[in-house]
Amino acid sequence: MFDAAVRRLLPPVLAPVARLLARAGVTPNALSLIGGLLGVGAGLLVARGFVWSGMIVWLVSRTVDGVDGILARESQQSSAFGGYLDITVDMAAYSAMLLGFAAIHAEGGWVWPAILVGYLLVTTTTLALSSALEHLNAKVPDNDRSIQFTPGFAEAGETTLAYLLFALFPAVVTPIAWLWAGVCYATVIQRTLLARRLL
Repeated sequence: MFDAAVRRLLPPVLAPVARLLARAGVTPNALSLIGGLLGVGAGLLVARGFVWSGMIVWLVSRTVDGVDGILARESQQSSAFGGYLDITVDMAAYSAMLLGFAAIHAEGGWVWPAILVGYLLVTTTTLALSSALEHLNAKVPDNDRSIQFTPGFAEAGETTLAYLLFALFPAVVTPIAWLWAGVCYATVIQRTLLARRLL
């Protein structure tokens, strides 16, 4: 929900960093991979019980993920493959982090696969709608990304907030996780209604 606002705020802050990275020869795709690997590493730390170390690494990984697109635009290296790579490594990172919490909160039972299925459907709906809009030569308003992500209740920022809540309130992680699963499924319904209207 608030990803669009964050995306408007980040470029003025991170553009100087992106320019330094460009001068150092760092490519956007390399940055996407680094961010993804850090995210997977964060999930492994959480799975081993180092929850707050994992959260710190996670926040670093998401910051890196925020820079790759800015670097691509600043260095004029935006590409369709870059968009593909970015979402692929992002979903690997989000899933690894979720599995990390599942490993230390087995009492949650079915909530963890329920969220994972939610991630699958959230990603499918946005990619399917993006592809269908491209086929119709239509665009999502205010979208400058390689893939036309449509706004939803469950986006990157909300996912990080959910993980922070899991870390902050381990005693009630299961109800929080079920609430997060509900947000994911609400996003699927939201995007399906949007697709019905746009297509």
